[in-house]
Amino acid sequence: MAWFVIELGILAAVVNGVALPAWIPRTIIVVRILDIFQTSVNMSVFDQLRTEERLVISSAVRTLVLSFLNYLELLVCFGILYTGMIELLVGATGWLDAMYFSVVTQLTIGYGDIRPVGHARVVSVAQGLVAVAFTILILGRIVSVLPKIGSVMKHSSDGE
Repeated sequence: MAWFVIELGILAAVVNGVALPAWIPRTIIVVRILDIFQTSVNMSVFDQLRTEERLVISSAVRTLVLSFLNYLELLVCFGILYTGMIELLVGATGWLDAMYFSVVTQLTIGYGDIRPVGHARVVSVAQGLVAVAFTILILGRIVSVLPKIGSVMKHSSDGE
């Protein structure tokens, strides 16, 4: 919850034109993006390798909701990064356009009405790669909490 407050505070500062040294929000946001991704990889991959038994997730719904919130949080984090480099987004005029570009990039839509130039291109490529990897991790979590096919098939054949 503290990260949400920090991110909203940075976004509010940017929207209201509060002059922050550019490195402060960028550093905080990059650290958060890496934290989200690292945590997801640990939960989805390395925690599963730690034991031979299948790990039981205490709350599948909680895990999936938190994954979805992290996905949305990545949208906001990259949007904040784009807001700090708005001059490198051709066609963007303000922070809403930066957020819009973040959504379009993360969902891999790419309408082309706003396009990055300079080092914003590197950030947009990074966002695309993180989004695809994160989506794969989320789908892996969803599949891992589904019942095994054998148990579903057994129940359906019992009724016949």
